[in-house]
Amino acid sequence: MKKAFSLLFLIFLLTGCGSKPAPVWIAAGHQQLGNFKQDFLIGREPPITEIHFKKAVEEIKKGGDIDLLGKVWLTRMALQIAVLREPEDGDYLKVEAVESIPANRNYYLFLKGGVAKVDLLLLPEPYRPLWAALQSGDAPKAANAIAAINDPLSRLIAAGLAVRHKLETEAILQTAVETASQNGWKMALLAWLERLKSFYEAAGSAEKALAIESRIEIMSSK
Repeated sequence: MKKAFSLLFLIFLLTGCGSKPAPVWIAAGHQQLGNFKQDFLIGREPPITEIHFKKAVEEIKKGGDIDLLGKVWLTRMALQIAVLREPEDGDYLKVEAVESIPANRNYYLFLKGGVAKVDLLLLPEPYRPLWAALQSGDAPKAANAIAAINDPLSRLIAAGLAVRHKLETEAILQTAVETASQNGWKMALLAWLERLKSFYEAAGSAEKALAIESRIEIMSSK
């Protein structure tokens, strides 16, 4: 039962839900990681945001579970992709060196762009249709796969992965913008608006780019 729970823990962390009572150290770690996730996405001051992540790591360390600790670092990488940043390994590789968990290693490869090496059956289910689109390089298929993901954060991560694989379309960018906007994730929203503005500029759609720039200026003003 512990193994099955561990395999689902990454989704548990990202979506903020679980069907069974968790040990105190897991619950505390989840709460701290949830605080980190929210602060990160809205763009709160980095020192405060990092405190929550460090506390999440310390809580998970209390249980000595290498599997779950690896998933905490993978969650951080996934969040970075959700806001169009380069994912930083952090201590994930150190954790993996102690004990390599197939599901964790698989998701790590997915986040880092090693799609050809990814085992579809070990991939969290919401990303499986996207994996197929990334494999084939089919941008419209990727856009549909992203739009079909119910969980907003998973949807934003998927959009970030599509951009990293150069499957950038207006539909994907608009989906990401709408997702960040609906959830009040200001920092993520600004990142995706900047990307959409650049997309319009590259496409020669000056009027659309100007409209996005005006929106960015209003949001950024104090």
